[in-house]
Order: sequence, then structure tokens, then C-alpha cells
Amino acid sequence: MSGRILIVDDVPTNRALLKAKLSTAYFDVTTIDSDQDIVAMAQSDQPDLILIDVTMPEHSGYDLCRSLKADPDTFHIPVVMITAAKMMEQRILGLEAGADDFLSKPFDDLTLVARVRSLMRVKITYDEMRLRDDTSRELGLHSFLQEPPTFEDVSGTVLVSIADGNSNTDWQSIISANAGISLHVAVGEAATIEAADEIAPDLLIIHHPLSQAGIGFKVLSTLRSAKNTRQASIIFVVESGQEEKAANALDLGANDYVSAPFDPNELMVRVRSQLRRKRYSDRLRSNVVDGLKMAVVDPLTGLYNRRYAFQHLQTISDRAIADQAPFSILMIDLDEFKTVNDSYGHAAGDDVLTEFSRRLQENVRGIDLVARIGGEEFFVAMPGTSTSQAVVVAERLREAMEMKPFDIDGKLSLVNVTVSIGVAASEEEDQPPDAVMRNADKALLIAKNEGRNAVKVFSKAA
Repeated sequence: MSGRILIVDDVPTNRALLKAKLSTAYFDVTTIDSDQDIVAMAQSDQPDLILIDVTMPEHSGYDLCRSLKADPDTFHIPVVMITAAKMMEQRILGLEAGADDFLSKPFDDLTLVARVRSLMRVKITYDEMRLRDDTSRELGLHSFLQEPPTFEDVSGTVLVSIADGNSNTDWQSIISANAGISLHVAVGEAATIEAADEIAPDLLIIHHPLSQAGIGFKVLSTLRSAKNTRQASIIFVVESGQEEKAANALDLGANDYVSAPFDPNELMVRVRSQLRRKRYSDRLRSNVVDGLKMAVVDPLTGLYNRRYAFQHLQTISDRAIADQAPFSILMIDLDEFKTVNDSYGHAAGDDVLTEFSRRLQENVRGIDLVARIGGEEFFVAMPGTSTSQAVVVAERLREAMEMKPFDIDGKLSLVNVTVSIGVAASEEEDQPPDAVMRNADKALLIAKNEGRNAVKVFSKAA
């Protein structure tokens, strides 16, 4: 895995040594001292990982980390803090400052590279989702999207997997005592997989003794690929001194690891860090889904919009050709809809459009494509449907609108609404779908010109 790494250290020999280790693993490494504007450089260069030495003369590594995590343009970049000391207080300070990991010198090469690879996998996922998120915002959908979580925004569901009931330790009560965190414990492999599928946790902590490490790895790989836990964060617990096991866990998909016996406070800080990362990932993923949805769905009626309808119509046409079957199109227009807006206001007009869309969907099949393509203009594409069958549907739709008045203003007023419908079907195997649409539109124009509240079928003779 290649990636760009930025090393921040005021000691040239430290920078050179770390660069040599990481370059050997085929990473693209840039080194700088503490005098440069780290945040500005990270904003412009967008490295995949930043390594920061804790102790520097110009700036505290903790302060640099806080600045990076406070900036929306660099919040997502993994930060690993480095120190020569192995003091637990420094590790906790670094993690509380927002660091994604904390490494002590001298480095174990295997663990160093495994941690870097693990964090870069997360960064690559973030980058893909942020790119789609940016596209959604450029389409003007920013008001529908969620903002990134704050640094203090930590909550979620945690599932702890242990080997047996005797493995329950005091650190589990420390996690459960934190507000916003719901803790669940599962004993054994089968119970863990069942519980994970049921509760879909935000974070998994897999704690199996060294003698059962194989089971722990099996649980890890199973949960990483399962539907309800594929996106969950995972912390793997290894015995002290088992760096090779830790590296294996990271390569199998764990996001972090701790060595037992461990400090409960350090574990809690890592839990908070992973939950923050999970919430950020969830919001990015939600923005991507919402952005795509808003790009193709009409927000008022919930129907597909013109952009999606015309694209999907081509798919319907291609399938009709492959199946040697017809497809039909209905072009629908609400009669004299302007009078509704003029007489009752635009809010009432919106009520009518919403109710019309509901009735429209109730009277067609699930396979049919229903879209709003203009103000009061709607469109239905029906695969495998002949002209005569489409006329039956069109008449049913026309009657569904005419027979029951539309409620507006909370049923304080009733409005009679009728529709005109043009029908056309594919007549030739190679007839392009836009030609069928134009034919249906011509039939619609005839329906409106001949008095409205009617269904008309396109005919070449006409």
C-alpha cells in the first residue's frame, strides 16, 4: 500500500531514521521541522498520515495535534504522536489531544508499518466519501447534509468479546460508566457473532487470551466482513510483548490494539477516539447516501426527478429490446393547476402535488418508474406494457384524481383536481425512448386541447 506521510520532528536524525523505515515499506515520506506552519501544509498537501514528535522547542506536539483535529480540512487525517518516553500519562495526553495513535521509541518495525497501513486504510475510505460529500455540496445539497461531529461528540454502542465469564474485569465497568456509551458483553465466539448481528455495535473490543488468539482472529475477520459490523471500529487486545499478534490483528482489519495488562484509562481514551472516528465515518457515509438521494429525488413529492427518470428510461428501453417486449409511457399534467396556487396559495398547491403523487404511486406497479419532471408534469414508464394495457392504467389514474377531492389546509378546504394523460408505447424494436416520450407528449397536448380530464393515445394518423 502506498501513501504520503508527513513527519514533523525538530531532530534531523529522528526524521531521517523514521523516513528510512517507512520508505523501505514503499511509503512516500516528507519530513519537516517544527518551525513551519504544519496546519497550512496539511491543508494544502493533504497527506495520508502525519507523525508528530511530542517534544519540540517551537510548538508542543499536543497543540499541533489539537489544531489539526480542530480544522475541518484536516480533521480526517490520521495523526500518530511519537515520544522517547513510555510514560502512561504522555500516552493518554496524546490520545486526549485527538491523536489516532501513540508510538514510543524505539519502534518495532513490524508494528509501526502495520499501524500505518491500518490508519491509511481508514484515510482512503474517508477520502472517497469526502469526495462524494463535496460533490453533493457542489450540487447545492449542503442544507440537507450533516456537519462533522465535534471533538467532544462521543457516544455509541460497544460490544466486548471475551473468552469466558471469568475474563470480565474492572475496565468494563469503566467503559459502561461513561455517559452516552452502551456496553454489551458476549462470551465466546458464537455469542459474539450473534450479539454483533443483533445490536450492530459502533465499536468491538475483542479480548481473548494468547492461548485462544486464533479464535480472536477468527472473530475479528468474521465481524469485519459481516453486514452489520463491516463499518464498526475494532480494538483488539493482545498480551504484552506480542507485537506480531498485534500486527496480524491490524492487517486483518482491526483499527487499534492494546496490550494486556493495560491501563483502563488508556483503553477508555482509545475507545473515545474510535467512537469519534466511527461517528465521523457514519456522517460522511450518510451524507453520500443523502446527497445521491437528493440529486435524483424530488424533495416535495419523494418521486424521482427528471434527471433520474430519463436515465432510467434508457435502461427500461434496453431491457425491452433484449426481452422483445414493449414498454409504455404516460405523460401526465394536472389541469389548470395555476388556479389552485392563485386561489389557495402555494402551500395548498404543494399539498395537492403531494397527495397527487401518493395516489399516482398507489395506482401503478412497483416495477413502474414514476417521476415528477416539471412543476405539475409527471411521467410514468411501464416495462412490458402494451398500449391497451397502458390505457387501462391511465384511465384508472384519471378516475382516482377526479372522483375524490383533494384535502388542503388540514381538511379545511377541498379542491377538485383533474388530470390529462398522454399514452404512447414503443412500436419498433429500435425506437429510442425519447421518441416514445415525444409521442406521449403529443398525445397529452391533444388531451389538453380537447377539453382536459381525458386520456389520449398517440397515433401516427393523428
